[in-house]
Amino acid sequence: MRDERVIFGNTVDSLYRKTLLPELPEALVGRLRARGLDLKAPLLAAYPLATWVECLDDVGRTLHPSHPLDAARRLLGRRMIEGYAQTLMGGAVLTLAKVVGPMRSLERMQHNFRSGNNFTETRLTVLGANQVDLWLNEPELLEGFAEGVLEEGLLRIGVQGLTLHRTRHSPDAVTYHLEWAARAS
Repeated sequence: MRDERVIFGNTVDSLYRKTLLPELPEALVGRLRARGLDLKAPLLAAYPLATWVECLDDVGRTLHPSHPLDAARRLLGRRMIEGYAQTLMGGAVLTLAKVVGPMRSLERMQHNFRSGNNFTETRLTVLGANQVDLWLNEPELLEGFAEGVLEEGLLRIGVQGLTLHRTRHSPDAVTYHLEWAARAS
């Protein structure tokens, strides 16, 4: 169990309880409960990654049936940041990120992701003043989710003109190329 990849309860709270629960059909809430994610009971400290993925995919397919699964996950990643911004910690992190700017925020991305799970590793390669490559050990079975998290997080701290491109290297590694407009002086 010690090496098991898990998603922490605060991430479940940010996505489901802070944002999605009122939108979820009761049948879907029941399916999530059957998979081990009971949104109407006290949240667990952590959930197995497999449970998180099964639930995320069911929610993505149910709420966004006309989207490919990775696009649905991207939308859910954005909603997770919406919920995270409503928490005490999330509000503080996003406020600080506005002050320090996107580059310093991206330098802290491993710490940020690790507040939501026990496995994310990142490597940042700075390519220019407003351009980076961010490598993550993101599993392919989460394709799109981190993209939505990055996109919404950066937009919420005031980044403008953001472009984000994903390059999958293996089932366990991806690089996000991010560029944004310079801040006005």
